[in-house]
Amino acid sequence: MPMIECSPSIFMLEPTKITPSKYISFFVKCNSGNLLFPCVASSSTFEDSWAALHEQGGVAMQLLGDMHFATKHNDRLFEEFDALTYCSQGEEADVRRKVQNVLAFKFERLELAKGVIAIPTPGHRPGAVSYLVEMAEASVMFAGDSIWHDGSQWKALASKKNAKTMRDSLAALKQESFQSLYVNSSVTNPTFSIKFESNKEKNDFLDELAAAL
Repeated sequence: MPMIECSPSIFMLEPTKITPSKYISFFVKCNSGNLLFPCVASSSTFEDSWAALHEQGGVAMQLLGDMHFATKHNDRLFEEFDALTYCSQGEEADVRRKVQNVLAFKFERLELAKGVIAIPTPGHRPGAVSYLVEMAEASVMFAGDSIWHDGSQWKALASKKNAKTMRDSLAALKQESFQSLYVNSSVTNPTFSIKFESNKEKNDFLDELAAAL
């Protein structure tokens, strides 16, 4: 299964056994080591893309937004590429129920590698993080499934109980500089990213998500 190029450095990976309940993953070429943002259900994988991943230089880090993306396939990918699964300490206990080869980092704004920054964005999950990746062509935010496109509109995923926490997370993202946002949407949804022409456009987008909560 080929990787689908989204930009010169970002590729989308579709899982096997494509159904509406499956999600996409992202592979990012990065000078400090290639990144994988995996989102694979227990009943599917993307091992068909492993040869293409090797051709691109392999995978150095698997970055989880929260425990929703943890499956046995994270360990299979570790065996193939020697790439640990990274998550925040806030999600560690739940992630370790499914994944053995885990590196948990402090739940704070933290540079994990050169140009790869974890940013706490709780609300959808208590220990959720988004990842800012600074590349030559642009800075990109990978928000996992904390921010979502449901096929018709963008939204922040949080219950009414956690709405204030999510609003605070969206406010924190307004303080970050990035030109594009990527989310692990359903494999049947063609909308998984949005590009901003200005910082104001990015902040207006985040404000609209917060207002809708």
